[in-house]
Amino acid sequence: MEILDSLAKTSSLRLDGVAPSSQEKFLRCRLGSQDSGLLALIHVAEVIQIVLAEILPVPAMPECILGICNWRGKMLWIVDLNLFLDYPPLVASEIASVPLMAIVMQIEGQSMGLVVSQVQDIEWHDPSQIQPATASLFAAKTLPFLQGYLPQADAIVLDPEAIARCPMWQLHRG
Repeated sequence: MEILDSLAKTSSLRLDGVAPSSQEKFLRCRLGSQDSGLLALIHVAEVIQIVLAEILPVPAMPECILGICNWRGKMLWIVDLNLFLDYPPLVASEIASVPLMAIVMQIEGQSMGLVVSQVQDIEWHDPSQIQPATASLFAAKTLPFLQGYLPQADAIVLDPEAIARCPMWQLHRG
């Protein structure tokens, strides 16, 4: 939570101290080697550091589901967001001791940890400026999990609810 709190303190301040009513807070994270993704902050419970060695692998899971770990006394499913969105995998077994960043999302009472290489900032954006995601811009596997693209932010906008409702995820969620 400290990471998210410090980002919020440094990023949410505007010169006039008030955000325009049409804008919402988004958390920016790194996707792949060059892309950025935005997640509506309303769905982000916490950003935590986690070491691969702390994640308990679960047999017969899709490759993007790294396993489970303890989060506040509860079981938290950990997902490699890069691999889930058809980017090269973020996690390699040889980096088991390197801390990773996990964005803990809470959707409809369910929690999920999305592992990313970097959490960059909290930003204000106008959701009405989100351009639709199209097959000409994004991979077919990625499209269902995007709200669209925000050109002025040069970032894709992820759809946390679509990620949480992914049929593959629901099949293994139990």
